[in-house]
Amino acid sequence: MRIRDKILIENGYVTKAKVKWWGGVSFAYPYLWKENKTDSEYQESFYDPRVPKVEKEEQKNKTPTIHKKNRGRKM
Repeated sequence: MRIRDKILIENGYVTKAKVKWWGGVSFAYPYLWKENKTDSEYQESFYDPRVPKVEKEEQKNKTPTIHKKNRGRKM
């Protein structure tokens, strides 16, 4: 992790940090933060935790629009 990212997280910010993962993938960019400044472990998420999550039910309720094709003669 970059030193800049560590400093931001320690000061209470949520940051998208560059983290080197072991086991195949060279780098990942999760959001990292600490709930309390005294915590020793970071909280992590690949989605921004500050943005409210969109419910999946809202996406399922959308009905597809069907466009009627014009089968008339081309000019």
